[in-house]
Amino acid sequence: VLLAWGGMRLGKMYQGSNHIVFDFSLEVMKGLPQGALFLSMTDLVTNSVRYTQVCHHLRQDILVLDQNLMSADWFVSKQSHNVPGVAFPRALYWPSREDGFDMREFVDHNYGKFRIFTFSGTKDASHLKAGYIAIPFGYAEEIVRPMDDENLTPWQVNSSMWAESVSSHMPPTPPFVNLSVDKYPEGTWEYKALDEYYTALARYGEYAFLVSSAYPLTALPACVAVYTRAIQDWGVRGPCRCSLDGHVTFHKGLGVCHYRMLELKVGDEDQNLLAMDRHWGEFL
Repeated sequence: VLLAWGGMRLGKMYQGSNHIVFDFSLEVMKGLPQGALFLSMTDLVTNSVRYTQVCHHLRQDILVLDQNLMSADWFVSKQSHNVPGVAFPRALYWPSREDGFDMREFVDHNYGKFRIFTFSGTKDASHLKAGYIAIPFGYAEEIVRPMDDENLTPWQVNSSMWAESVSSHMPPTPPFVNLSVDKYPEGTWEYKALDEYYTALARYGEYAFLVSSAYPLTALPACVAVYTRAIQDWGVRGPCRCSLDGHVTFHKGLGVCHYRMLELKVGDEDQNLLAMDRHWGEFL
């Protein structure tokens, strides 16, 4: 009996073939351009990406800054030399302090020198209030400016082109999509890695729908493509009685996309109606 119990426990405890967090870091960095400035937040992404850079010597061109560490008194004075070329407006990232800077100031000082990406958003929204926008790009979001033909600046985003090229920059199906939630339940980094993939796809679907009013012919097919893949990858395991079940909202999103296509007469009317009814039914 003791040997049998030990064998059962060993199956869950053995981690010799567990590369999920390493694979996650590769997926996060995969699409980032050379020399990207990557503003991370959360232990999972910061530590996994740094591990891959330091121990595997991969994608060392990416400049990684953890926003929580940027808020420490010692960070700028002691660590800024590790990110050459990056400008820090004041002593630390703490908008309410007299010697602190906010995200708008940081982006203003570095925009045009680097393509700037964030993971899990930013600690304040001052840059968004100042006219920058955040668009989905892989697992991250890129901080850019809206397209302005009268005042062209580096890295303005053409949302129609973003939608048209969505298949080339949205996250591919990761190798850990079939993750066992029995072995890696909520609270583990492995579980969180999979949840971050679904969250990235949800962000893509929401942004595609957002810009569909202006660019229905490119954004609505992108919206459908994103949610179709999301449902396919989310549905590989069926209900798990865990927080991943909350991504059933992928069905709602796809149903809404087909509803908008019906409204704007994009695509085949009968197919849109059938798809809308099916996915709203799955959601409800």
